[in-house]
Amino acid sequence: MSELDLKIDRATFTLLWKSLHAREDALLQIVEQHGEDSDQGADALNDIVALRLYKKELKEQAEPVFDPNAFLVDDEPYDL
Repeated sequence: MSELDLKIDRATFTLLWKSLHAREDALLQIVEQHGEDSDQGADALNDIVALRLYKKELKEQAEPVFDPNAFLVDDEPYDL
């Protein structure tokens, strides 16, 4: 498998993180609309599994580098 190593700053990471969450929400809407047993729903579920595994790996790598605010997916400030 080929790999690509990227160096990204905090702002770029936050944009990527929000985009991944938005994509997951869109996939969940597809499942809700079409049902788990439909072709579209099954494809979306497969994509959700892959996306969540990627997000888990990304989070594990990013947590030591970025502050907790980088992981917010809404515009609300993070309370410590």
